[in-house]
Amino acid sequence: MADQSFIERLGFEATDKVVIFHIDDMGFSHASNLASFECLDYGIASCGSVIVPSPWFLETAAICRENSQYDVGVHLTLTSEYDVYRWRALSSVNPDSGLLDAEKCLWRTSEEAITHVTPEAAEIEMRTQIEVALANGIDVTHIDTHMGTVLDPKFIFSYVILAQKFNIPAFLPRLTREELNAMGYGEYADAYIGMLPQLEASGIPLLDQIIIDTGGEQPDKTKYYCDRVTEIKPGLTHLLFHSAKMSPELKAITPDSAAWRDQDYRAFTDPKLKECVDKNNLKTIGYREIRDFLRRNDNE
Repeated sequence: MADQSFIERLGFEATDKVVIFHIDDMGFSHASNLASFECLDYGIASCGSVIVPSPWFLETAAICRENSQYDVGVHLTLTSEYDVYRWRALSSVNPDSGLLDAEKCLWRTSEEAITHVTPEAAEIEMRTQIEVALANGIDVTHIDTHMGTVLDPKFIFSYVILAQKFNIPAFLPRLTREELNAMGYGEYADAYIGMLPQLEASGIPLLDQIIIDTGGEQPDKTKYYCDRVTEIKPGLTHLLFHSAKMSPELKAITPDSAAWRDQDYRAFTDPKLKECVDKNNLKTIGYREIRDFLRRNDNE
């Protein structure tokens, strides 16, 4: 048992390509909610995560309350990146927390949040976001990170502690030094890589592969994702995308990314992409299966 990979413990073969097709940024707009739940209904996407402080969170929660089959986690958020469409912290307006910028909103960039937010305030804010999601009827299946901010060494211990406290899996990839360098986290490589054996030994599942660089317009986004699907290797892979339906609202919020978010929505409701997934013999799961497996094993 100790020598089994995590996917084998889940009941798969060691050679299986097990994939979490994950929608990021649910709740940030009405356009994203429309597209995201349609993608989940279509069946390629398996799960997603919601930005709890965002303006359309309550719509996400209402849909989840009425449809318990949806696999939705919390997109832990310490940033609010858009020019005039902002959100605030849920836990505090105290300037000493470092959570808020001059506009009294969360910081626009990860770098600013990492510089200013105290670890204590970050943990309280992350915990509050999870609690608010639960209080509003979302059966929280996992936690992950908006813009990668909470994976910084300043916050990652609190992130892991909260995953254990709520007994839910966390987005935690098994990254090499080269991959961390490519993502701009080279200075944290030693700390992150050094944590991985301890995390895995404690029973926290790690992702073997992540495909997260999926933003941007493509001449044919369905073909782009089909090509990315062919890159997937045996093990547990997290592939994320950002879906939203083109609308005046979406273009007003994020003129730079509106087109490719709409492309993501169209790709993940395209039969050609479903054929690619089937052709490559991918085993699709969501985080609910992982969460429930971990909870069953905790009770044994």
